[in-house]
Amino acid sequence: MAPTNAAATGAWSIQNRNNARQGRALLQGLYLGVNTNGGDPIPLAAVRSGVVPTVDSGAIIYDLRVIVTSGLAMSVKPGTAIINRTGQGPYEGWLTGSSVPIASDTAPATNPRNDIVVMRIYDAAQGDTVPATGPCQIEVITGTPGAVPVDPAITGLAGGGVTLALARAQVSTGGVITLTDLRKGTSLLGGVRPLLPGDALADQSNLSGDLRWTGSTLDMWRGSDGSWQPVALSGAGSGFAKYTDTGTQGITGGVETRIKLRGATVSCPDVTPNAALDRFTLNRSGVWSLTAALRAPNSSIGDKITWISDANTFATGRNNSQTIATASVYQASTVSKEDRFSAGDSVSMWHYTNQSFTLGVVDQMPCMTLTWVRA
Repeated sequence: MAPTNAAATGAWSIQNRNNARQGRALLQGLYLGVNTNGGDPIPLAAVRSGVVPTVDSGAIIYDLRVIVTSGLAMSVKPGTAIINRTGQGPYEGWLTGSSVPIASDTAPATNPRNDIVVMRIYDAAQGDTVPATGPCQIEVITGTPGAVPVDPAITGLAGGGVTLALARAQVSTGGVITLTDLRKGTSLLGGVRPLLPGDALADQSNLSGDLRWTGSTLDMWRGSDGSWQPVALSGAGSGFAKYTDTGTQGITGGVETRIKLRGATVSCPDVTPNAALDRFTLNRSGVWSLTAALRAPNSSIGDKITWISDANTFATGRNNSQTIATASVYQASTVSKEDRFSAGDSVSMWHYTNQSFTLGVVDQMPCMTLTWVRA
């Protein structure tokens, strides 16, 4: 039996064959997809609509960001967005150059009103009525006043087109706008997608290995169990914390002492110190690498530093400790431990010595690092 062939849909850069639909097919192969068919997904059925983040300043990403300028007046910063159209693939719309001014309608008389700021793309070939100012618009969709106002629909609008929500502008009877950022993000395949204010941590992905930046952790999507898993990094806010001392504290000979570490050289949300700064709670389960160090003072033989999983009780036998066998001036005393912890476990840096002394930041330089390694 002879083989049976089938024609593919198209190819990009073929002279006299490329058209708008082929261009959208090109975008479909570049941006994150959406599974529209459950356990038997259909590739290229849809892409993830959203703003494409390109620049930030600290925690704020500025692409297509809406701000209130005065009263009912707002402005929208430049940016690019991907907006999917069912059965047609994605449109890429952009605003370049400077911010553009927009404004809500007159303030309501008796109840507040929710307006939605959108990017809207019209396509005459799909039956849309394209405005004279062009096929890509920044529009304010006016809502209906109510005691508890609801958002207006941004699909099925007169004139057609596809829309992407950028912000909610709740307009008071006094003509004051309360703005809520609704932007969701999208990204190229293989890229890191920073979460925007409209994104939720519970939002799932549709591709194993997809990466997202939450503002504090880099997460990877694991399709086998449908979960986001943090990726270990050696930086602030990514499962790495470093604490040092910034003062002095007394050490009593023959007594196990929990060391206070009052300065966070690097901090992250995965580690929470207690009020006394001598106990540190691990907020992420998994394997952690823990290191503690200080310089033991002169004639301090038998000093120990110990990690424990329960910081309320000194571990029996001073496990995972290092003994200083000979007296010297400020001999380094360091211990490292790698172990599995549950979220909520706490650890402390302990020191034992056979003589009393004052632990000081300059001479002893106590330091503790906590690094998340893997799940």
